[in-house]
Amino acid sequence: MATGIKIEKKSFMAFDTEMKKGKKFQFMLFQLNKKMDKVVLVDKEKGDKKLKPTYDDFVKALCVDGQPRWGVFQYEAKKKDGSFLDKFIMITWCQDTAPLRKKMVHGSTHTAVKDKLSVDKVIQASTTADVEESIIREKLGLGKKEV
Repeated sequence: MATGIKIEKKSFMAFDTEMKKGKKFQFMLFQLNKKMDKVVLVDKEKGDKKLKPTYDDFVKALCVDGQPRWGVFQYEAKKKDGSFLDKFIMITWCQDTAPLRKKMVHGSTHTAVKDKLSVDKVIQASTTADVEESIIREKLGLGKKEV
């Protein structure tokens, strides 16, 4: 079920020019605005590469109680064969305890967001266990993180 809700143009442009092409941000967060009629960029400052944000920083910013969100993280890792993995992953955060209307609109807007952002991997999460880095690495075909 599509809602017709779209990503705000300036939010998409920020993602496309500053994160995807410009490589200035490690992550960005999006959510429905208060009217629930468009998807807006709600946080990019915490993902500024000058701050050297980690995957844990991303998870802390993404996982807000009762607030469905989409987060895009540029995941970089060395693979077992020595090659380098560089993927844009989108995590759809929507807890089971979020308000019903927010969950419904978020869920029905998911495909539009995914298609517009054109990321490499999409992961749905409703608990913090779903976004543990070991789970993400497994879904990306990587082994355990080397220390």
